[in-house]
Amino acid sequence: MLRRLGVLAPFVAFAGPALAQDHAIAAKVGALGLGVEYTYTFTELLSLRAAIYGSQYGFRAEESDIEYDFDLNWDSLSVAVDFHPLKSPFRVTLGVLRNDNGLDAQARLSGPTQIGDTTYPPAAIGTLSADVSFDDFSTFVGLGWDWSRKHEHFGLSFDLGLLDQGAPRLGLISDGPLNGVPQFDADLEAERVQLQDDLDSLDLFPFATLGFVYRF
Repeated sequence: MLRRLGVLAPFVAFAGPALAQDHAIAAKVGALGLGVEYTYTFTELLSLRAAIYGSQYGFRAEESDIEYDFDLNWDSLSVAVDFHPLKSPFRVTLGVLRNDNGLDAQARLSGPTQIGDTTYPPAAIGTLSADVSFDDFSTFVGLGWDWSRKHEHFGLSFDLGLLDQGAPRLGLISDGPLNGVPQFDADLEAERVQLQDDLDSLDLFPFATLGFVYRF
């Protein structure tokens, strides 16, 4: 780590003068959840940001003709380097995110339901529970604007980015009496594969965030 900082130091020294306010904190809201962010400005060209995000959102949706209650869980830490090529609010960002974001779902069935290629009564299936997770560490790129750089203390920021979080991992289980029966287990796996196909597009996740920034 010290070696990396040593390599970076000459660039920081000659990249340009620092802003009058080297530190900033921000409240963030967007597709990564609710968060708090700290920024250290090395120079007019280069800044370092660290953020923590966390929140939850529940909703109901139908997948494969089954009604699920979903909980979307945001839980992540990020570190990013910002380049301001024009010494202006505009920035280009490269970063890494410790990704504990995930999705939980449950379906409590009220009538006969097709699982795989077979229709079962709800009492035989029980409650279906699904969970979705991603790679532990994800990289992202983005571009944005931090208008607090043009003001004495307060300003807004806005970022657009693309998060590479890897192929989603989906688990699907049932707590009904047919658990362990080969035919039912095969149908449940077929159902899981179908759900997995619907989620594969989440490997590249576009996001936008809005920040309310205090610079000091």
